Amino acid sequence: MSQLVQLQENIDQFEDVEADIYTISSDSPEAHQNLKNQEGFTFTMLSDPSLNVIEKADMAGDQMSVRGYSVFDKDGKLITSEENDFWGDNIDNTEEKIREALE
Repeated sequence: MSQLVQLQENIDQFEDVEADIYTISSDSPEAHQNLKNQEGFTFTMLSDPSLNVIEKADMAGDQMSVRGYSVFDKDGKLITSEENDFWGDNIDNTEEKIREALE
């Protein structure tokens, strides 16, 4: 969860990025809503229990999503994906890689 906290604490770094930011996991919509309410997250949290989008994002592990980030173009084509348990702890590096992928 600390990765999500890091994202929230640094969400302003992405304000000028021409992209929508979502988090996605196989958790239920109710679990996501509870977490949003509890932590005050302002970004959209998506639920994908079937792992369809998670697989498209190249973020599927063994019956669950892995931690990391993916970048899609406006047509929904995967540009890049990186499994990284510490993407939020290294948010500056993550931001740089996302910006590079969108160039």
